[in-house]
Amino acid sequence: MLHVLRACLVAGSICIIHAIAFSPLTSAKLFNSPIDQLPVSERVSLKNGNSLVTGGQGKYTARVLVTASPNTAWDVLTDYVNLSKFVPNMISSQIISTNGNKKIVEQIDKRQVFVTTIKSRVRLAITETAKSRIDFQTIGGDSQGIESMVGYWKIEPVAPYSGAKSNQVLITQVVEVKPKSGTPKGIFYDVFKNSLDKTMKATKKEVSRRNQSVSLPGEKQG
Repeated sequence: MLHVLRACLVAGSICIIHAIAFSPLTSAKLFNSPIDQLPVSERVSLKNGNSLVTGGQGKYTARVLVTASPNTAWDVLTDYVNLSKFVPNMISSQIISTNGNKKIVEQIDKRQVFVTTIKSRVRLAITETAKSRIDFQTIGGDSQGIESMVGYWKIEPVAPYSGAKSNQVLITQVVEVKPKSGTPKGIFYDVFKNSLDKTMKATKKEVSRRNQSVSLPGEKQG
């Protein structure tokens, strides 16, 4: 009986040590990637391939997790003249001026809201922080609904485990938008949030497509 008790105590000690050594809290301290800093439900959703848009009333944070390099993600987000080829409802995007890491970009958007077709033109002042962040704000245009918009895109490499080379990127867009006076806020915010989700999905798809088209070192061309 004494031997059994000792065995149980030893086994219990091993279990406790094992639990401490491999607890999620300990793992989080050892490996604290951008994904690990998010709530569990958001991590699961992103890792399952979903786009994620949180917030409301004009203040939103949108994210997607993509298997790609930061360079590929950057190339897509800064390919201003080709955004209309993959961003839903955008029919034109062009660079008006460039001054170092600062650009003025004009974009034309056309969408159907209920039975009404809405076409808007906005000019954005953009400041690029190489390979990691793009700040933007509206400086003009003739949008029928937007009074002002300010925000940024952020690119963060994500590794599968501590010490490993990153194989994914977390693309985040944080944006604050205000509707023009007289615009029905409820409808405006719903349309904007839905549009943001579609933009993130389209961005993920384009980043994935371009990443797959990049030849690996030593790969034979077919």
